[in-house]
Amino acid sequence: MLRFAVRRAASALLTLLGVLVLVFGLLAAAPGDPASMAARSGTRAVALSPEALAAFRNLYGLDRPAPERFGLWVLRAASLDFGLSLSDGRPVKLRIAGALPATVTLNLAALLLALAVGVPVGIGAALRPGGRLDRLSGALGDALYATPAFVLGLVLLLVFSGGLRWTPLFSDGGGVRSYVLPVVTLAVSTAALLARFVRACVAGALADPATAAGRARGEDGAAAVRRALRRSAAPFAAMGAALVPSLVSGSVLVERVYSLPGAGGLLADAVFSRDVPTVLALTLLSAGAVIAAAFLADLVSAALDPRTRDAEVRPGPAGEAA
Repeated sequence: MLRFAVRRAASALLTLLGVLVLVFGLLAAAPGDPASMAARSGTRAVALSPEALAAFRNLYGLDRPAPERFGLWVLRAASLDFGLSLSDGRPVKLRIAGALPATVTLNLAALLLALAVGVPVGIGAALRPGGRLDRLSGALGDALYATPAFVLGLVLLLVFSGGLRWTPLFSDGGGVRSYVLPVVTLAVSTAALLARFVRACVAGALADPATAAGRARGEDGAAAVRRALRRSAAPFAAMGAALVPSLVSGSVLVERVYSLPGAGGLLADAVFSRDVPTVLALTLLSAGAVIAAAFLADLVSAALDPRTRDAEVRPGPAGEAA
């Protein structure tokens, strides 16, 4: 197990580094001068002279080669120093600290809502295949999952904020009412995916001979469901890891639609203004969360089903690890 964990951790770190290299390379290759774009964004919406632009590049290290800039940023990031924002000159970690609570609140609330809806619906649909709940959840889930988050968000805004006026049209500074529609918008597709996944896992486990034998011995339905859920623990762990990138990417659109002051909106603004330090820091956090979730899911799956790790470390015909 230790060898499996070390291999997975090394792979996760390399993947994270690869994501950072890719994002930095795309920003470096994008047309335009970051110094000039930063001067027209944030609190520096002024025209700078060539001498001032040269001083700006020197201050933020933009006059150095791209590989050197990236290497220096990685070394500083290892000590949680993400540098200064090109948009307003503030430390990047302070900007992120101000935006992160809204994003964490949105994602956690959406995940809890999706679990509260998707898991019971999936179990109920699996217990009665072809029944009314199964057909309704299947059709409605497909429609909701296929609806883009920004389209659903705009529709909900139009109905509940513009028409019924039950919720604020824009964020009111962190009030609970300002999170209702964003949480629902972000949770809908996740709940639909969870319901379909739980239904497939539980239905497959209920059809297993061991579960059928238990029910033949007089085991009640609740015990059969618990047995089915235990047998599906490893797939559930993998599914949990798959939900993280969906929530992280969806929150960027949801925050823009509802004007939430979160990390998603900060990332979008940083990309458009070519604020490289802020983009890299947010990429590190978001990609790190996704990769960490996948790493934990691999460990849980390996602990629950040793065949997954044994298949990876078992020697091949030539004596090498497969």
